[in-house]
Amino acid sequence: MKRVFFFIGSFLLLLISAQAQDLTLDEIMTKHYQASGMEKLQQVNTVIMIGLRVQQDIMPLKIVRKRPNLSLMEFDVADLTAYQAYDGNIGWSTAPWTGDASPKPLPESRTRDLMYQSDFDGMLYNWKEKGHHLELEGVDTMDTKLAYKIKLVRADSAIQYYFIGMGDFLLKKQTTFRMIRGEEISIENIFTDYRPVEGIPFAFNIETRYPGRSVSMEFETIELNQSVEDDLFKMP
Repeated sequence: MKRVFFFIGSFLLLLISAQAQDLTLDEIMTKHYQASGMEKLQQVNTVIMIGLRVQQDIMPLKIVRKRPNLSLMEFDVADLTAYQAYDGNIGWSTAPWTGDASPKPLPESRTRDLMYQSDFDGMLYNWKEKGHHLELEGVDTMDTKLAYKIKLVRADSAIQYYFIGMGDFLLKKQTTFRMIRGEEISIENIFTDYRPVEGIPFAFNIETRYPGRSVSMEFETIELNQSVEDDLFKMP
């Protein structure tokens, strides 16, 4: 009997997957923009996210973002406060646990990644105008649930993958690739615990998975359209 249910379940999964692929890339993206509250997001100028960074310890975390592509992350490591920011031109960070807390520019490759990450609306929105290329690679599974797998080739030719839930059309996972010590590794961001903030769904939990370890960001509050000066993002 269990085998019968297994085959029935597998058949239904394949059937749903086949039906899901009837949607075109443009139709999927339109539904994703609608589900993500993109129309309302266009009226938002700043986002302030406050919560906890969970790795081996639980430390305070604050992320500030401002349109069009300014970002600042303030986080603690071993009770030392560190920063990572992009001011629209320069990416910089501090690493006080090394004994030197002075801010330093990020390498060109990291600055470029941070520039794309700081896109206020996300790279999937207006992707053609931004010089990116999208491809629908079919349907994949995430924790037994189906998701559309979309390949994004950035304007700089770097490749990322986005997984958009088939049921709610919200972003579930993003996979990027980075060269570390001469070796390319994959980094996964898992988005869960979506809650509406002024009618816009935000993931209140983002888990970043590296080979052999993971870091979670658990947000307690997300505030929109608070006053934020551009100087906040500039390297001191």
